[in-house]
This record gives sequence, structure tokens and C-alpha cells, in this order.
Amino acid sequence: MLIQYRVRWWTHLVAGVVGLLILAPFAWMASTALMTTSQTLQVPPNIIPSPATLDGVREVFNRLPCFTLLWNTIIVSVGRVIGTLVICSMAAYALAIVKVPGEKAILIVILALIMVPSDIFIIPSYSVITSIRMTDTLVALALPSLFDVFLLYQFFRGVPRELIEAARMDGASHPRILATIVAPVARSGIISLAILTTLAEWKELLWPIVVNRSIEKMTLGPGLALLRGEYTTDWNVLMAAGLLAALPMIVIFLILQKRFIASFARSGLK
Repeated sequence: MLIQYRVRWWTHLVAGVVGLLILAPFAWMASTALMTTSQTLQVPPNIIPSPATLDGVREVFNRLPCFTLLWNTIIVSVGRVIGTLVICSMAAYALAIVKVPGEKAILIVILALIMVPSDIFIIPSYSVITSIRMTDTLVALALPSLFDVFLLYQFFRGVPRELIEAARMDGASHPRILATIVAPVARSGIISLAILTTLAEWKELLWPIVVNRSIEKMTLGPGLALLRGEYTTDWNVLMAAGLLAALPMIVIFLILQKRFIASFARSGLK
């Protein structure tokens, strides 16, 4: 039996106000990107560019190898997504389905690590990357971030045990059960993890600067940071670069938003 809730008018009002507050910084960034350098320095500042210009966008391509940075970001993001899904799927399967010894202790350690700020692991991660001679490579950008087990663990727990037992009685191996039963049932969780991993890599800033030195091995995040001057900053150029970097993620989210929202709604019902 479905229970229908009537949405009151103030709910729409609150949602509209919150939406405007969230969109305001993005609108300000887009407005600044269409200004000239002199317009960004006016006091009081202008909200609407007059006249609008694409000089900031052209200057971004003149100062940075944008296509190289974009290509590096795509390669690292795809590699990180594939590695994360493969490793985390196997780990979550072992914890949620196989029930390996020490499962609760492992989960406690995973939860404890989630609560620790990721910046703390930069020094040990750099030491490991240096010891295997992989600094200043694209592989080094994704390698320390391939482990995000807890989200898939929650989804794998929701797989009906009857399906697992039936597959075992038919003689199916664990890899086959994972690939043909668990993964399709938990498809929404896998899609959510892929989207979250892509977003995390797309906005990564500190780690690429630490592990890589040459701009040819950088991604968009640290590349945009190079546009900030030591004494002065052309804010229209910086905002134009930020807008160009954000557009691919906005398009991806708009395409996959139904799956993304539905997956988290299902996880809340389990």
C-alpha cells in the first residue's frame, strides 16, 4: 500500500530558497568569467558584466595546456573508477556475502579511516609512491584512492540471500556469483560509487601537486591553481577556467541524476 504525502507550499518555498543559495556562487562565477579584468576590480563590484566578453576564456587557453589537462583528468578518472569498482566490489563481496573472519573488526577499521581527514595520508602515500618510483606519472594520481568499500558493502548486504544460496547449490563460483548476481542487483550502488569517484577525482587538488611536478602530468584542479598570481590574480580568467572545468561534471550529473538520486533513496530504505 502506497502512502501519499501532500507537499505544502512552504516546502516549495524552502526548497526554492535553498536552491538559489546553492546556485548563487555558480552564477557569480559565470558572471565574473564574462567580465574584463578591469570590471572585476570595480568597487562596488558589478553583478552583471557590461559588456559581456569571452576574453577570459581565450586567456585560459593561452596560459594553460587545457586539452592536455582535460585529457589527463579523463584518463585518471576512468582509471580510478575502474580500479575502485573492481577492488571495492571484491572487498565488499568478501565482507557482505562471504563473511570473512574478523568482518566486524575490518568494518570498524574502515569506518574509523572514513572519519579521518584524507590529507593525513598524503605523507605515507607519497612515501609509498616514491619507493616504487612512480612519482610524476598519471598512475600515481589514482593509485592511493582506489579503496572505498563501505558504500558497496551497504548495497551488497541488500542482495537476497536466497539468490546466493541457489547459485552456490548450482555450483557457481564466487567470481561468477559476484559478476552475474550481486553486481546486477546492486547496479545502482555501483553507478553511485562511479559517479562519486569521478567527482572526487575531478576536483582533486592537493595530491596531484604533491606527487607530480611537470604540468604535462597534472589534472584540471592543480592546473587551475596555476592561474593564481603571487601578487595579483585575473579573476575573470580564473573563473572562466573554473567554469570550463565544471561543465563536464554538470553534464554528467544531469544525464545520470535520476539513477544517482534513486540509488541513494534505495540505500536509505534498506
